[in-house]
Amino acid sequence: MLANRAIKVAVLFSLCLSVISGMLFLCGFAANPWEHYLSFNKSFHVGVWNREFDSRIVFFNDAEYGPYRGSLIGLEGSDPSLDPQIRAFGDTWGIYYRDLRWPDERLWTLMVSLWYPIILFALPPIMWWLTCRSARSSAP
Repeated sequence: MLANRAIKVAVLFSLCLSVISGMLFLCGFAANPWEHYLSFNKSFHVGVWNREFDSRIVFFNDAEYGPYRGSLIGLEGSDPSLDPQIRAFGDTWGIYYRDLRWPDERLWTLMVSLWYPIILFALPPIMWWLTCRSARSSAP
């Protein structure tokens, strides 16, 4: 009986997280991370951003610059020691990561599609509902 209650609480919690992720998805249509973001400290900020039908949660370190989405970072013929070290991934499968490091500065951005948490958190409630439904239909 206690295990059944724990499962119901976990399913309800998962449903709430799915709804919150969906609401963040919708916020991405109205907000942009350069103007609307939540700061946890001076070098960690979170916002949402919409790209057509794909809203993303955005993590970045520089509130003054905002999330990095590509720009000029060096000029040909300039001092190569001023060019940043670049670590990057994506934009692939809804994940985008850029980490630019200069000797005295760093700029990083991570974006993840909100479809991932929406689907991940919706699976337990859907599986629970299907299980309950099949148990009711097979009952005499």
